Amino acid sequence: MPSTASAPLPNTATHQGRDRYLDTLRALALFRVVAYHASPVMWFKWLPSMGIMFALAGSLMVRSMDKSAPRAVLNRLRRLLPVLWVFGAIWIPVMIWHDGTPGQWVDADGRSVPTWQLVFWLIPVGNPVGSTWGVIGWGVLWYIKTYLLFVALSPLLLPVFRRLPWVTMAAPFVLLALVETEVLPIRDWWGSSIGDALTYLGCWLIGFARADGILQRMRLSALLAIGGAVALAGVAWLLGPGNADATANGENPLSLLNSNLAIGLFYFGSVFILMRFSFRMEWLTRFPLLDRTITIFNSRAVTIFLWHGIALAIAVNVFSQIGVYQWYIWFPFGWVLIGAAVLLFGWIEDVAARRKPELLPGGVRRPTPDQAADAALLAPPPAELDAAPVSPAPRANQRVARDRPDDPDPDSPRLLP
Repeated sequence: MPSTASAPLPNTATHQGRDRYLDTLRALALFRVVAYHASPVMWFKWLPSMGIMFALAGSLMVRSMDKSAPRAVLNRLRRLLPVLWVFGAIWIPVMIWHDGTPGQWVDADGRSVPTWQLVFWLIPVGNPVGSTWGVIGWGVLWYIKTYLLFVALSPLLLPVFRRLPWVTMAAPFVLLALVETEVLPIRDWWGSSIGDALTYLGCWLIGFARADGILQRMRLSALLAIGGAVALAGVAWLLGPGNADATANGENPLSLLNSNLAIGLFYFGSVFILMRFSFRMEWLTRFPLLDRTITIFNSRAVTIFLWHGIALAIAVNVFSQIGVYQWYIWFPFGWVLIGAAVLLFGWIEDVAARRKPELLPGGVRRPTPDQAADAALLAPPPAELDAAPVSPAPRANQRVARDRPDDPDPDSPRLLP
């Protein structure tokens, strides 16, 4: 029998129990986030990548909470906070080196940054603060803050959602409309946190709806009508009251950034439709490079998200030194730097998740001695034995040799590890 000790086995640990369609959506959404921060192209702003990321996270949160809600919350805090802390331990000293002590930092409006808000780097209930120059690094942390807020609230939100799903999904937009029309004034750091939460809470709840099968049970015509109407309502608000300030200031009236309510409505409507569908993704295994790229994006999503802004800024500066400013030229080099960040810091996500650290997940692995021994025992017999004559059927009172515990049934299915 040939030895199997050195045969590599596919590392399917990251695939077991996972929906590869959702993994693919997350990878595409993350790529779009990076592309959006690199390019001024208008259509990038209308792709609901952040909405997709929140919806996917909400769906996965339901699956975890159905097993144990406290454990689901603690596991996500444990997996995310150390990655944020390491990022802060590096980026805060860089900002101090470039811009002086935190007491000297100012925000975009020229006001001093409250030094006490540095605590948000440890406990992100508000946006972690930094210098104006350093915003390329800390500016993306609103997503981490909002994600952790949704995680903490999910054990309270899920029972309410399951009792009144449609009311729960509509409530954030009612509150957001009151905020945007200043009927319900919010301000300061906590106002920013509430505004971000209300903008994307609807997408998080779409994840609840997908996990509970609500979207799948809906008639497609009804789903398209609801999603389309909500998305169009977002566009209508943007073209009406939502862009009043932008028009007065001479800014682009078609930017979704002009209105949180427009973002929330348009993203909700788009994601509401998108999350209904699911596709079999077995074909990915025929393209190992693409399949592994999707695995890396999902296993290193936080690292890519945290470091991509800094990588793009370095790429811009490097190419500007030689007079090249077109984003589509320096953008590939930005991905090289993002890849370097994944190699340098991605293993922290493994440690935080209590996995064996890897430089790049999703590769092949060598079997352990025990796995190799099991594979040898369960391997099919040599080809020449398959051609042996078939023995006559035993009599009813004759004991069959293959019934012995140490003689596996040759007709039983082979379950290779």
